[in-house]
Amino acid sequence: MVNKVIIAGASGLVGSAAVRLFASRRDWEVVAVSRRPPRGVPGSVQHLSVDLCDEQACARAFGSMTDVTHLIYAAVSENPDDVFGGWSDPSQVAKNAAMLRNLFEPLGSTSRHLRHVALVHGAKAYGPHLPQVKVPVPMRECLPRVPYPNFYYDQEDYLRARQRGQSWSWTVLRPVMIGGVSTGSTLNSFLVLPLFAALCKEAGLDLPLPDGVGIVADAADADLIAEALEWAAESPAARNEIFNVANGDAFALHEGFPVVAECFGLTLGKPRRFDIVAEIRRMDGLWRDMVRRYHLKAPEDVETLFGGSMQMGGSWSAEAPEGNPLRWGLVSTIKIRQAGFDRCVDSLKMIRKYARRYQELGILPLRTD
Repeated sequence: MVNKVIIAGASGLVGSAAVRLFASRRDWEVVAVSRRPPRGVPGSVQHLSVDLCDEQACARAFGSMTDVTHLIYAAVSENPDDVFGGWSDPSQVAKNAAMLRNLFEPLGSTSRHLRHVALVHGAKAYGPHLPQVKVPVPMRECLPRVPYPNFYYDQEDYLRARQRGQSWSWTVLRPVMIGGVSTGSTLNSFLVLPLFAALCKEAGLDLPLPDGVGIVADAADADLIAEALEWAAESPAARNEIFNVANGDAFALHEGFPVVAECFGLTLGKPRRFDIVAEIRRMDGLWRDMVRRYHLKAPEDVETLFGGSMQMGGSWSAEAPEGNPLRWGLVSTIKIRQAGFDRCVDSLKMIRKYARRYQELGILPLRTD
């Protein structure tokens, strides 16, 4: 039997990786849902441009889909003017809750063969973005919810309620600091560092090393998350469960600088304090020239390259808050490993992989020396 999966948020970091993976499988039919087409969509993939905020458009798009067996929901709406603030904004919470509801109400009422729904959430479910919350290290799936607005909770509660009396199951994945390939994504912090390296190379500068104690973090390769989604789609151990997903190691963000320096043929400068986002914005004109000179497949405006905000990327050069390198925390992944998904990725190799992939795709210039 051929499975049919809808992947919502198909142009994002996780969604595009999931599209590529599932489209490569012989027994999967893929419908990619996003306002912008995913990069490098295989010809076998059906792309639907749908605004999930539009209830009527969703009813038209999904109300006649009777043969869908799986849904992967990796869509998210962020506030590009203030990503961090948007995470606690009740209007953003309500908007994201409505987006899932707009898609699933017509789909869930029509699709007679639905077997599984996967939500791609994140570690914000534990509250590390809230300064008033003391987050345990590591963060575990069994932790209680924090008493603050969070659309993850609303979406989980909606699915649980919608599942009553139905035969399909759900899985929630909570990845951390996702590395992948996307443009126009406000959560794409892994593009910030190679972009900065490319600008330094063009300007004839060394790549500076951040001074001070850097943040220690887990990361999750988008390709790894896609594999976890494939596992969850069919594994009985994943039914109605929540899992953290991470590469399996921990790294200091400052360790990424030597890796991208090698990718761009740069010399490392002396450690100093700087704001990587501010440095990039100061070279906005240089980036515009580079896009034209090298015919890059990227927006000429730096902010547009990141969907309107680079806030997430500031952590690369930041010092750990209050001297605590684990403020953004580490997640325990023992639950998903014991359930049967035991893949792992070297996070520094992942940084190198995506720096080079952005070069190969013509989004960033190739190393020339």
